[in-house]
Amino acid sequence: MKPIKLTQLAALLLTIVLHNSSQAQQTPPFGKKLPATAPALRDFVPRGWTVESQVSGDLNGDGQADIAAVVVENKAAADANNTFNDRQRGLIVVLAGAKGYSLLGSNDKLLQCLGCGGVKDGVNVTIKNGVLIVSQYSGSREYSIYTWRFRLDAASQRLQMIGIDEEDTDGMVGKGSTVSTNLLTGQQINETYQYDQNRDRKVVLSSKKSKTAKTTTLLEDAVANQ
Repeated sequence: MKPIKLTQLAALLLTIVLHNSSQAQQTPPFGKKLPATAPALRDFVPRGWTVESQVSGDLNGDGQADIAAVVVENKAAADANNTFNDRQRGLIVVLAGAKGYSLLGSNDKLLQCLGCGGVKDGVNVTIKNGVLIVSQYSGSREYSIYTWRFRLDAASQRLQMIGIDEEDTDGMVGKGSTVSTNLLTGQQINETYQYDQNRDRKVVLSSKKSKTAKTTTLLEDAVANQ
């Protein structure tokens, strides 16, 4: 048996690394492939998960009520030793059709686990003007709100992230800052504000526009703090 040359060994190792990387990237959300079509939302929810909340709205302009659902691992909040269990959250989006629903997108790595956001822990999902809006809250006196916006891309028929908003606030003094990024235009707006209790609104103290890189991210590939 002939010995393997260093160049051959390097090529073999590179092939293995690329193969493993490709396999990792192809791992579906929730560790399994969800059905492409099904009669009801519950049929898309993986075993061991349950729906925490859901909203309806038209995402593809056909006049039908599509569904976006926040799902959570279906296990006890604490174990036998009263130790907090991390219960991961996920997102499933389906399109309404004549005979049921079709899977539009899913993600199990964008949202924080149930209770991991502290006092302000929470996730809010809405569908407005064809845009899926996902907001996540975390913290207590000082808290953060992350908001991601997704819209159906006509060419790929996939949900594409079009914007990210980040807000950090000190609830005690009412001061905060926001960073809003439009991923389609690459425009970013940084603002600071002071909450005015008398007028019950935020008063902008400073505002600055800048440019950032345009990116294309699908719902399946979106991760927190992106």
